[in-house]
Amino acid sequence: MAVSNPNTNLITPAMHDGELRILDTDLAGRLGFSQPRDIRKLIARHGGALLQMGILPTEEMTVGKGQKVEAYYLNRKQAIFITAKSETAEATDITIEIIERFDAYERGEVKPAIATPKPKRIRKPSFAVTFDRCLRVAAHLPNVDENQKVLMAARGTYNLTGVNPLEVMGYASLPAATQDNYLTPTELGLQVGLSAVRVNRILAEEARLQIAMPGSSSGSKWAMTERGLAYGKMFDTTRKGGKGSQQQLKWKPSVVEFLRPFAAPSA
Repeated sequence: MAVSNPNTNLITPAMHDGELRILDTDLAGRLGFSQPRDIRKLIARHGGALLQMGILPTEEMTVGKGQKVEAYYLNRKQAIFITAKSETAEATDITIEIIERFDAYERGEVKPAIATPKPKRIRKPSFAVTFDRCLRVAAHLPNVDENQKVLMAARGTYNLTGVNPLEVMGYASLPAATQDNYLTPTELGLQVGLSAVRVNRILAEEARLQIAMPGSSSGSKWAMTERGLAYGKMFDTTRKGGKGSQQQLKWKPSVVEFLRPFAAPSA
């Protein structure tokens, strides 16, 4: 917080940003201003000239009923300039006093106070808003399934706010996409009495979830359409014979609903 001088009859410089300065309220009291805002109006009016004499730092102060104001710290030249512009009867005497007080501090005869800024309260963003924003970022990540995107957004939210939204809702973890919870066309077909060939044809021609990719370098004969991205995922599998790997397209269990209208009568 700003250092003010309770004794308005004494000029008391303080160290601010490594330089001796006078708080505007101290100078205002010494000049006889009835309200601190009077000297601040004077400072604002001559701001351009004051800045030619050095920086003009300000600091937030709380006055009256919690009202926030900006207080000024003036260096030697600025304080003398404002004193002259005040046109008060004591201006000449106070100018001499400013010079003598600054000289005394600079000679080490008086140890200056140190103006310590009031620590600002750092407000953390709402975890709900942060989670939504992290989800939007995660949505652009390639080759990441939906559960992983949610987990990444939750971790990002925790890092920014200290709150993990999944834990708040009672979810310690979410299952990641694995081959265990995705099914091959053969496994889907077993549920409805259809062959893998028939399943692939239905998913391509009827459900429009995939298209044929003969001769694909990935090893998979099929690729997901834009519509199929919500239902399928490519996995690396070992080639027949155990030499090398290839990609295989697998589907969420819910894809079986696209197959039921074509199910064998006994399925």
